[in-house]
Amino acid sequence: MRTDQGVRMAARCVGCGGEAVRSVGQFLYRGRELRWDAEQSCPGCDTSLCEHFGPGPTPRDVREALLTVHGPARLRLTGLLTDPVAALRLLREGTGAPLRQVRELLDELRDFALSGTAVEMAWWRVRLGERGIATEVTDGFGRAYRYVGPPELSALVDSGDSGGPGGPGSPVGRRVRTAAEFAAWAEAEEHAEPSTFVVDLAGALRLAPRRSEHVVCAGGELVLSAGEIGFRRSAGGGWEVRTVSNQSTGYCPDLTSWPAVAAALDRLGLPHPGGFTEELVFRRCPACAQCGIVREGHHVCVFCDADLPARWNVDVPATA
Repeated sequence: MRTDQGVRMAARCVGCGGEAVRSVGQFLYRGRELRWDAEQSCPGCDTSLCEHFGPGPTPRDVREALLTVHGPARLRLTGLLTDPVAALRLLREGTGAPLRQVRELLDELRDFALSGTAVEMAWWRVRLGERGIATEVTDGFGRAYRYVGPPELSALVDSGDSGGPGGPGSPVGRRVRTAAEFAAWAEAEEHAEPSTFVVDLAGALRLAPRRSEHVVCAGGELVLSAGEIGFRRSAGGGWEVRTVSNQSTGYCPDLTSWPAVAAALDRLGLPHPGGFTEELVFRRCPACAQCGIVREGHHVCVFCDADLPARWNVDVPATA
């Protein structure tokens, strides 16, 4: 069980204005207190800065750096939840979220798994264990992806124009966690063209009409994968996946994100092709910084003819 995790990222030096190194992380203090820290140092002028060391909510940029580098971890029950009331109280105490959201977290824990950074899941395991609730922490499905598209589109999420049922910041994508939820969504939708999809950090599928922006579908949050997906009736009268791609210029997920998609579809009991039926290889040019798609295996930038790297590099905010 991982009780500390950190990454390094580039930052602006407050002393000379050059490029400094910012080290951020989360850890369990004395085995049960969730804390985060951040330090900054500049190799050019030797300026050092301690931003924070202690308790308090972990800032979004710190969490995103940890999740994009290390990926999310999952917390699942290892036995029956015999005292759901105690678990509900603990989740509400630990999150401070409204009761409705806490009930959703409890359902997620009971039926599937909670997800977050490895240290956060270790913290929840300790807290739940103190109430006699046995859990285990496992790895997720690889790295998480931040939105890297035009900022004016991500602004739709906070402006209230996303159309999400919960108001500004809420995902417009329909979250389907069970076969029954998917069937209800599928019966109400037209299937002449593929739908927009994302797989959220909890491993659940979110679906929206094809021309929906992926960042809006995800509510601006990190995702495990994103693309377009088409469904059709199977010979037995049920539903199956006809086509699925990683076509999302907002998140530009790597082909290695397929296991997260497969797990989300398996969770719904949907037969699928076993891989992306259309594979897009996204790369960012190290010379001109433009993001593009590799065509026919030619790793050459279409904007400046520079060579493109063999490995995915669209968003590299930090290193372990």
